[in-house]
Amino acid sequence: MRTIRINDRGAEVSRLKKLLNAYGYSVNDTDLFDEDTDGAVRKFQQAYGLPADGIAGFKTWELLLFSTKKAGDKLTYSDFILAASLLDEETACLKAVQKVETGGRGGFFAPGKPAILFEGHIFWRELEKRSINPDRYVSGNENILYKKWEKGHYKGGLKEYERLERALLIHEEAALCSASWGMFQIMGFNYKQCGENSVKTFVDAMKESEQRQLRLMTAFLNKNPKMIDCLVKLDWKGFSALYNGPSYAENGYDKKLKAAYAEYSSNR
Repeated sequence: MRTIRINDRGAEVSRLKKLLNAYGYSVNDTDLFDEDTDGAVRKFQQAYGLPADGIAGFKTWELLLFSTKKAGDKLTYSDFILAASLLDEETACLKAVQKVETGGRGGFFAPGKPAILFEGHIFWRELEKRSINPDRYVSGNENILYKKWEKGHYKGGLKEYERLERALLIHEEAALCSASWGMFQIMGFNYKQCGENSVKTFVDAMKESEQRQLRLMTAFLNKNPKMIDCLVKLDWKGFSALYNGPSYAENGYDKKLKAAYAEYSSNR
């Protein structure tokens, strides 16, 4: 959804007004963002803890679309439709990324345990960022702390939490930043791009629900317009390079995404 403000016109303004009316803010049904609409947006923003500037940007749209939903509500396809509309991309694209990142199994291994994958080479880097010498901790921790990516260290499923817990004993923040989280496997060090103030609040949000994980993903993509552009253009190689890193081809991420997209787009 594009950012809109007073004196703008168009379909987005009409949709904004429908949403505001649903929240109890009475506005007319024209496609003009008038003074009454500006006042209603400011009241909504104030009520939901946003800067009351009257500008309907990403965060305002997100809250209008999702804030009536409860954290425990089961994630539905309609939620993916709403999320995709926030980013002006196809729903099938978001579904494809979710399927490839977690095999379509969802965002949790168990209640309160989001799907994770701990990355020891990232942990090495995160420790160095904090002026901590990783070499001091390698002995006995060879499968959670290493310089180069190595697939053989993964345990998979809930056993990944065993690796994370050992890393937490070395440095909590660095450890949380070094795992990918939820049904979109967003790295912890990307917490700011997901709209969170710390990696701890990011992890807490991941633990809430799959719906919350979906919202974190929309926030992340909103901060990475090049990724959205690749999805809109169905440029799977470009998206994979940005999202999964330069070694994406080793796991065939682009081919998997293309196949998943074809599956979801054909079922529309």
